[in-house]
Amino acid sequence: MTQDVAAVRPPFRLAAGGAGARVEWATWGLLAVAGVFAAVAADDLAYVLRVRAALPSPDLHVLVAGQGLGTAQMVLFFVLLAAVAGWYLLSAAAVRGLGEEPATVLRTTALTVFQVGAAATLVAGATLPHADLLAAHGFEVRLRWMIPILAARLALVVLLGVAVFGVRRRVYAALLRSRLAPRRSRSQEQASLLELSKRAVPVVPPLPVAGDAWWSEVAGRAAAAGTALPLLERSGGERRWHRVGPGEELTALRESLPPGATLTLFATEPADPDATGAGTDDFDDPDALTAVVR
Repeated sequence: MTQDVAAVRPPFRLAAGGAGARVEWATWGLLAVAGVFAAVAADDLAYVLRVRAALPSPDLHVLVAGQGLGTAQMVLFFVLLAAVAGWYLLSAAAVRGLGEEPATVLRTTALTVFQVGAAATLVAGATLPHADLLAAHGFEVRLRWMIPILAARLALVVLLGVAVFGVRRRVYAALLRSRLAPRRSRSQEQASLLELSKRAVPVVPPLPVAGDAWWSEVAGRAAAAGTALPLLERSGGERRWHRVGPGEELTALRESLPPGATLTLFATEPADPDATGAGTDDFDDPDALTAVVR
């Protein structure tokens, strides 16, 4: 029973008319930024441990590399915080568009702890002494306190992942609670178009009636050709061939044709015109003249 209910639920990006599409992209973008930051922060932590272990005379190359990683880590941490803010604003806009209060849906304990922890690491980092090798004691103190700060930021990334997926579930529930129909996926739209094309009835223009004007054109074509032209009569499953010569009186021919018969005057001679119709189904004469007897 649970599987049947879950099966009818639309994907997050399609629910409520596609209201969650931007939130979905923002979620995965935020997680990508968090992953890059975690990799750089872990590398920075490894360099800090390596430099601290080499005090008081660390290798200059290791020190320079560690300083570069520290700068990259700090920049990426601010980028991560900006990504969190953007994701939160997009999620709030989507929830607000559904008529719900964003704070009720988005506020979670995990997200609050992440915000407080991120602010605490920024304050802690700002109060550390500058990394000056000439002041060995201050440099060693900075390295010693950078270790728990970096470890805390790595833990905050894990907590952020928990918070993001928790909020995503709550936003998804809000999307499902709305009365908006889900947006169709591309495969569903293609299937609908295919179904419509199958149901569509081809529009075939009606054949003209073999009246006086049509027979006048038949006589004119025969006169212009200077030779008898083949005229095919189709009535039910039967076929008969007639010939229309130049200047020929057509009254008797017209009176002999049954109502509903389809007439085709060929401008050129089909193969075996005197046969029972063999070869005429595939005969393509763009100048053929067709009408129906009424």
